[in-house]
Amino acid sequence: MWLIKILLMALFFVFLVQNNEMVNVWPIPQDNLTVAVSVVYLVLFCVGYLCGRLSAWAAYAPLRAMVRKQKKENKLLSKEHEKLNQEHEKLNQQITSLQEEKNERVNGFSLNRKIKGWFSKPSVDDK
Repeated sequence: MWLIKILLMALFFVFLVQNNEMVNVWPIPQDNLTVAVSVVYLVLFCVGYLCGRLSAWAAYAPLRAMVRKQKKENKLLSKEHEKLNQEHEKLNQQITSLQEEKNERVNGFSLNRKIKGWFSKPSVDDK
């Protein structure tokens, strides 16, 4: 895209350099002001470019407002996501600690199992 713009600008400036005729500016009387055609075209080109940029800026104003609103919403959602992620991590830690406690109870010393073992029938292996 930039290559096309550069090529068109180069062609325009070649056109300006070749047109060096002196002309009178229409609203001003003929005796007072004569300028080269290239200057008139250059001024008109700059005015047209500035008007086009202003028009584009005004046309995209609603889009820019929507993008700003979306950025604010994204920031709020990101903060909420971080809070939920921290809460999730805490719950995962609690689950792992509860699982470790359960494993310790099953594998460790249990008075209930010991008492039940005293009153149970001996197994065939014990004889």
